[in-house]
Amino acid sequence: MTKRVQRILGGWLMLVLLVGCGQGGGGDSDSSSTTVKTPSVSLSTPGGTSCASSFSDTDAFGNIRFQPSTGTTPWGCLVVDQASSQPIVSGTKSVRVELRPGDCDASQTFLSGSTVVSDCTSDRSRFEIHQRSTGSTAGQIATYEYYVYIPAQSNFQPPWSKTGSSPLTVLTQINWQCGASACPTLGSNGYGALAFLVMDSTGTLFIQTHQDFTWVPNAKVSVDSSPFDKWIKLKYVIKSSSSGDGFFQAYANDKLIINEARATLPNIYAYISLKLGIYNSSISSVAKPWSTQVIYFDAFSTAVQNF
Repeated sequence: MTKRVQRILGGWLMLVLLVGCGQGGGGDSDSSSTTVKTPSVSLSTPGGTSCASSFSDTDAFGNIRFQPSTGTTPWGCLVVDQASSQPIVSGTKSVRVELRPGDCDASQTFLSGSTVVSDCTSDRSRFEIHQRSTGSTAGQIATYEYYVYIPAQSNFQPPWSKTGSSPLTVLTQINWQCGASACPTLGSNGYGALAFLVMDSTGTLFIQTHQDFTWVPNAKVSVDSSPFDKWIKLKYVIKSSSSGDGFFQAYANDKLIINEARATLPNIYAYISLKLGIYNSSISSVAKPWSTQVIYFDAFSTAVQNF
């Protein structure tokens, strides 16, 4: 009788241990398939080297050759190191972009309609870098890959006040630009974007494409409704063509989310390029003050093939 009781108690004990360890309930298999998030990082400006003096660093920028675009602050774009507790997805370095309230570049001017303005006089704020141009990309299929990490932070884009234009916060642009043959009636004097990577006031990260060679939104597809504190992989494949056989494809974490058959160049002399950073427009039309914005980029790569 005693041995029978011991066997029963032993069986119950084994069952309790199995349940406690998650056996039989899918606990281990579920946890092994969950992406482990990188812990959140301090938003304080860390030590690092300026991007402008580090564009040849392949650990930080891969095989993409960047150059300054808009922004002059010393904290705007830094190459930071894993040893300083900064988030890294490959190698030991990543690229950190920081935009503080009021940061704008008065030295860069552009046409807004027929008026020459700067970000400081046209309700904008940004710090961006862009790929060096090497001339027309017609006849090429270009692939861009990188990861983006957005630390948890409140009010990355404040809510709209419903007065004035709604704010726009852009983290990546796939740009087109007219080259030897001008096209001033398209986009902004011959310059525009096939697509944006955008964050809205709900904290949703999405990709937005544009109609033809205008700034009019076309597709708007969510990448992640809760994109904070994790690395997100973005990939773009663009067939550079001024005819209908071109295409624009966007992938998020290796999943195809946009596939548009379209002309991607306004003419055969134009080119495609990558721009990234933080760009805010209509900054005065928000219901709450802007906060400092911080993001990271890493694991850049590009490849080109002819067709």
